Amino acid sequence: MSVKEGSRFDFIIVGGGTAGNTVAMRLVENPDVRVLIIEAGVGNAIDIPEIRTPSGAMELRNSKYDWAYKTTMIKRDDYERVKKPNTRGKILGGSSSLNYFTWAPGSKGTFDMWEEFGGKDWTWDNLKPYLRKSVTYHDDTGIHPPHLTNIGGGGPILIAHSELIPEMSPFRDRLTQAWNVNTIYKGQRSGSFLCLVGKPNITVMTETHSKCLIIDESDHTCKGVTVITKSNNELSLYVTREVIVTEGVFESPKLLMLSGIGPKRELTRHNIDVIIDSPHVGKHLLDHPGVPFVLHVKDDFGMDEHVLREGAKRDKAIMAYKENFGGPLASGFLEMVGFPRIDEYLERDADYRKAKAANGGKDPFCPYGQPHFELDFVCMFGSAFQ
Repeated sequence: MSVKEGSRFDFIIVGGGTAGNTVAMRLVENPDVRVLIIEAGVGNAIDIPEIRTPSGAMELRNSKYDWAYKTTMIKRDDYERVKKPNTRGKILGGSSSLNYFTWAPGSKGTFDMWEEFGGKDWTWDNLKPYLRKSVTYHDDTGIHPPHLTNIGGGGPILIAHSELIPEMSPFRDRLTQAWNVNTIYKGQRSGSFLCLVGKPNITVMTETHSKCLIIDESDHTCKGVTVITKSNNELSLYVTREVIVTEGVFESPKLLMLSGIGPKRELTRHNIDVIIDSPHVGKHLLDHPGVPFVLHVKDDFGMDEHVLREGAKRDKAIMAYKENFGGPLASGFLEMVGFPRIDEYLERDADYRKAKAANGGKDPFCPYGQPHFELDFVCMFGSAFQ
């Protein structure tokens, strides 16, 4: 469907990322529903080799497919205060087109905490069927327990166990026999862009930026959205039902504030008319930093020579991928992931015991049994990033 000034849809989804595309797919299960997706990035993620080739994931940071935000580290006397990349996908599929593949939806305790903030429908038991419905689990080798098919079936996101790299077996086999599940299948990335395949009642506007929501000041309902197209035309588009904002953790509050929804003091400072004074918009961000521990390994261990450095091993890897999407380039290089708790170590610290007592005897960090850390084992050189 062509989109022009004043076009109407049942739903407009602002942000064609991980959440937005999933929501669109659900909505058009009703064939009478028409959905428009507004996406700031390009729309052909499914056809871009840099996106689909797993080994290229780290090269996507600071690329044209990345919003390329920077995080300024807190000021500490014992650490240089620098800016670090905070990657967010600027492409159809959002960050699912740029992430590092591990399919780990989160712990039950984390989802259940959302109920404390009013999210009664967002607990683990309520969401689990939809997480299962989003993916299709594959075990083409038949070597994993059959019950793992319960991870998911019938969904567009294709997931499978890591295709283990033979060169890493001496290191890997000494640590574990439990492997993680990735959004990689047959050597190619799966992302939320796959949710839109074969959906004729979804229209996607790409390289189009949202300017502001169209809000009726009399009853504070959102009637549509004003956008700026890639040809720099401004269009106002309308809904018969709902506008759904799924622009991600940074862009969503930005759009709300540009639309007059947010802290009055902040909006007034930027000469934005206040429609709803909501002091929490753009606040309370929690994130998890990545802290690298780089180990020096002997020659012929690790995958740098197969991927990063020119030479015979890299040439062989490129050829293997071209032939059948196999070899090292088909790997996300994150073959092992651990989620430990360190209660026995924390209990040795007096300040921790005091904080725990003040929290009603619950762990102040992860009170519902969530892991304290995620440990990722990557067989290539890396630097700190998020």
